Order: sequence, then C-alpha cells, then structure tokens
Amino acid sequence: MSNVLIINGGAKWHGTGGTLSDSFVELASDVLNSLGHQITVTSVDRDFVADEEAQKIFEADSLLIQFPAWWMNPPWQLKRYQDEVLLDSRINGGDGRTRSDATRLYGRGGPCINKTYMLSSTWNAPLEAFEDPLQFFDGKGIDAVLMPVHKTFQFLGMRPLPSFMANDVLKNPQISDDLQRFEAHLTRYYGPARC
Repeated sequence: MSNVLIINGGAKWHGTGGTLSDSFVELASDVLNSLGHQITVTSVDRDFVADEEAQKIFEADSLLIQFPAWWMNPPWQLKRYQDEVLLDSRINGGDGRTRSDATRLYGRGGPCINKTYMLSSTWNAPLEAFEDPLQFFDGKGIDAVLMPVHKTFQFLGMRPLPSFMANDVLKNPQISDDLQRFEAHLTRYYGPARC
C-alpha cells in the first residue's frame, strides 16, 4: 500500500478563503483512498509541530501539495511550512556537495529519492495566460511558473508527477469540470496502489 501525504496549502486571506482547496483535498483523499492508497492530510493554515510534520513526510511515499496561487506563488503559510518542516535531517540531506568530492553537485543531496510529489494549484488566471506566448506567462506553462516550488521538493530528492491546474476560478469558474479533471488526473498518475 502506498502512503500519500496530502498537504492542504489552502489558507484564509483577510478572514476568508481556503474552501476551494478544501474541496480539492477532500476529493483527492476520497479518490486516492478508493484506489487503495493510505492517506494522511495536513493543513498549513494552522499551528503545527514541525517534528510531527517531518515524520509524516518521512513516512509518505508521495506528497500531493494543493494550493491556491497568490501573487504567482503559494500562500505564505505553505512557505512557512516548508521553512519550518523541511530542514529536518530525516528528509533533508543538505545541498549534496562535499569539500572532498567536486563531482557532487548542488541540490543533489536529498535522501527522499524514492518519493514522488504532485503540485495541484488553483488560479484566477485563465489557461491561455500560461500557454500563449503573447500572454502574461509568455507561454512558459505552469511548471516554469512554479519552478521554485518544484525545486524545493526536488532538493529533498523527490521526483515530480505531472502537475494539475484549475484556471479562471474567480472570473469564469468551472469548478465541477475542474474536479472531474482532477479526479481523472489523480487516477491516471496515482492509479491503484501496489502491494
């Protein structure tokens, strides 16, 4: 059985918000559980014990990080979680370099080489803002926009699963369709758990 840690990066902003991420997390939990995975859910928008969170990551085979985009980034609460939790030596092996071996490169020291992660994010920006070279993100796509988030988990040694994105969630919401796409995405890339 595969252990999946779902990190709910949804957060309140001026006292409201986080409910869309909650919906995605709830669906992910149900879908992955039905596929035979063991699910643990944690939330960044609360007090947490860094040691306990690091243990959850240590025990997980895969992380699913769900968050809204705020100013082209995850909410600061997810960054706080990363800053406080990811320093733990059970999941962070340092930057990979040594003074005695110049062939060991920066960012290649992570001990989590048998773990995967998936980024799932919600955006007010429409899909074409990511795909069209003449629009805001210059056609670079979601993974280039979220490169620092990817590199954070890759620094730990984790390998990425394809990202998921829901677009235009404020100005032209299609939440039901987004949730159906998300279910198909999870089923495709997580599939039934292998014993």
